[in-house]
Amino acid sequence: MLSKRKHIFGLAYLAAFLYAGFAGLASAAPKEIRFGYLSTDQLHSPAVMVMKEKKLLEAAGFTVEWKEYLTDADTMLAMASGAIDFACCGVVPVMISHSQGMKLVVLAGANEEGSSLVVNDSITTIDELDGKKIGTPAAASIQDALLTLLARANKIRIERVAVKVSDMPLLLQEKEIDGFIASAPHPAQAVDQRIGHELLTSRAIMRGHQCCVLLTMESTMQNGLETVNKLMEVYFDAYTWFLNNQDESIKLMAKNTGMTEQVINQALATVNYSYIPYCNVGSMQRMAQSLIEIGRITFDDEGADIVPFIKSLYHPELMEKISGTKQPIR
Repeated sequence: MLSKRKHIFGLAYLAAFLYAGFAGLASAAPKEIRFGYLSTDQLHSPAVMVMKEKKLLEAAGFTVEWKEYLTDADTMLAMASGAIDFACCGVVPVMISHSQGMKLVVLAGANEEGSSLVVNDSITTIDELDGKKIGTPAAASIQDALLTLLARANKIRIERVAVKVSDMPLLLQEKEIDGFIASAPHPAQAVDQRIGHELLTSRAIMRGHQCCVLLTMESTMQNGLETVNKLMEVYFDAYTWFLNNQDESIKLMAKNTGMTEQVINQALATVNYSYIPYCNVGSMQRMAQSLIEIGRITFDDEGADIVPFIKSLYHPELMEKISGTKQPIR
């Protein structure tokens, strides 16, 4: 959730690179970057919103091409094709893509939790979801993964329907689906418009779960660590500004989503932001295990372990350098 903690951090510059795999890289940082982001995720990637709105990357010397995508899948395809250098999107499609051979690097977290399940007024308990049609953004989305966890934990069968987030409230209103799970602020807007009610938030399914992350390709790290370092400094400044400027942040979110400040405030109650944007590693491991169990993640090596898989993907060392703090164990 939003915090007004005082902005206290010091940049700790190290003389050597933090891990040997990136030692000896060229020092000249390219000034042109392409950054992908989700058009509907201002609440899930607030630092990206701040960087873009306030032109912080440009102020740091970059020429930026901002590329907007509708879904995580579109973002991952763009990164796989080399159309973008950096992105913020959901951690589930990132883990799936990494397991399929994309050499991805998660640099930092963007948000935790932040999704809600909205259902029609006839559904008041989780058991009543049995056999119901629930809209999800896509099979590889974190919302779909959370719905799987919910169904498995409660031994119920849920019929998933892939639906554009923008169409979910209308389909619920027209009774073509019985509910939907989506990222904030869309559930809050539907509730505000009296289209169904919030049955539960993703916090109730997996407390503190990692949602969106900042990522790049391993090749980008290898070819320009100085660029990555500089971008992360700006990202951390933007993230901290967001936490320390709640009122203006809400106004920016309202402007970018076209929703009221009241809806944004209601939606923010479902989202969590750690003061230092580290990823919740434990939740990533639990989510990966669930994805393995349902066949979304497969390893060629039968003895492959989740812990080294996550370590191969998430590298908190650069954020530790920038923030002057260590990645917490959680």
